Amino acid sequence: MTDTEFQALVDSTLVQVEEYIESLVDALDLDADSSRSGNVLTLDFEDHGKMILNSQVANHELWLAARAGGFHYVHKNGQWQDTKTAKPFPAHFVELLSGQIGVTCPPMV
Repeated sequence: MTDTEFQALVDSTLVQVEEYIESLVDALDLDADSSRSGNVLTLDFEDHGKMILNSQVANHELWLAARAGGFHYVHKNGQWQDTKTAKPFPAHFVELLSGQIGVTCPPMV
């Protein structure tokens, strides 16, 4: 995969996460703000801290910082997968988000 292809995948994923968070603001009355600067997406959950997603072009990874720790994802078999557990990013992100904000969130589609 080229760096350009990698960046396109990251951009698509960050847009997906932004749209998902916006849907939760309405569905769960979630107090959340998102801001994006290039390849860095910061999600601020008021009293529940922040989650930060960013790309690491050199090693073609997507990184997530959350209260539960730092996670790295590689794009494999058509999806982002956690480098330690191979969990798909959408399910893992929702699991981490639910734990961080104390509310069970619906699946990200």
